[in-house]
Amino acid sequence: MHRFSLRHTMPPLLTTTLLLLLLLSTSLLTTAQHTYPPPGACTGNCTGSVHDPSVVRRADGTYFRFTTNGRINIATAPSIAGPWTYQGCALPHGSRIALPGRDDLWAPDVLQVDGVFFLTYSVSAIGSRHSDIGVATSETMEAGTWTDHGSIGVPDGKGKWNRIDSNLLQLAPTQPATVYLTWGSFWTGIHQTQMLNPPLRVLNPNTSVHLEQNTTVRPQGRPKGASEGSYQFRWTLAGDGGTWIYLFFSSGGCCNIPPHLAPPGEEYKIMVCRSLTPTGPFFDREGRDCVSDNGGTLVLGSHGDVFAPGGQGVMFDEGLGGVVVYYHYVRPSVGYGYGDFVFGWNGLDFGSGWPVVVALEDSYAGTESASAKTAGNGTSGAAETGSEGVVATESSRLGATSTLTSGGARGRG
Repeated sequence: MHRFSLRHTMPPLLTTTLLLLLLLSTSLLTTAQHTYPPPGACTGNCTGSVHDPSVVRRADGTYFRFTTNGRINIATAPSIAGPWTYQGCALPHGSRIALPGRDDLWAPDVLQVDGVFFLTYSVSAIGSRHSDIGVATSETMEAGTWTDHGSIGVPDGKGKWNRIDSNLLQLAPTQPATVYLTWGSFWTGIHQTQMLNPPLRVLNPNTSVHLEQNTTVRPQGRPKGASEGSYQFRWTLAGDGGTWIYLFFSSGGCCNIPPHLAPPGEEYKIMVCRSLTPTGPFFDREGRDCVSDNGGTLVLGSHGDVFAPGGQGVMFDEGLGGVVVYYHYVRPSVGYGYGDFVFGWNGLDFGSGWPVVVALEDSYAGTESASAKTAGNGTSGAAETGSEGVVATESSRLGATSTLTSGGARGRG
């Protein structure tokens, strides 16, 4: 039986040319595919109860990490790489909110405003829309120092939203402080409202802004709207790139085990949209609206032995001298169980105007010179870059004058 062959049907020169073009196109396709560096180093308490991390660097250089479960687990370290040491929980008596889940709190987020740390958290159960967002305060972030204030007053969405995965954003040290709250998981995605000062309650329960929604039909009958865990981060690009609010969020299915893993491409991953204002509208890199056009640009997906990264936050790390995205993920070589989750982090480069995951050197390890770079109050936020791309005065969650946020997620799709 005769088989079609380039060698039998084309002249040698033309055949060689076509083969070279084929190799070139294959090379370009490979280059265009997403490639990521491995997660940064992590020692100490890096596995298990590390879901939905929120990381804050205090003015003395101590890193605090808050995570889901255990009435909000608290761990500390001299650097984002560790060694992380478990210190206890934020709310040992649970939440004042009288809902199922009041003793198993989710998705913490910490912001410092006027010298006080504000921790928002979620009270819920898997698959429930009967959730609420609470807030607690502390002057040090240490375990045993948090005072619970109960619900912040986001109204019941009545099917429009789910009151979990809160995130606080303060643009600048204005007086009085202007703080925004984002929240939402699945259904109609991510929403936002403004907070009172101090940020213990929402300013107007009847006012909200829709920031993101995805209505794409997913395979295997999986629920639509698979986005959650929002985190807003302010960054000024070098040159004339402008100042942007980046809306990071997690998309896809988290926390499943074989044989119920999400199909390839549907597992948890970190996405982003951006806007010139915290209230939007937000668009992705292709120009798609992130509410009406299913917009969202991939930042970090599964690769190698990293599966389903998400539940992310973003900070400018003074020790590293760069922006860091931190998250949870699982290693397929180890297992997919809830206790197998790992705390991960990577650098982010904004040179293109959009966050790209890069490797950052690990050799910062809490040295005196690195600690000396920390200015101000250790709040969450984003550093600004000047025309030469160096860190300017508005520093981040690591400390200085501008304050921002931290995120948490609860992927179940």
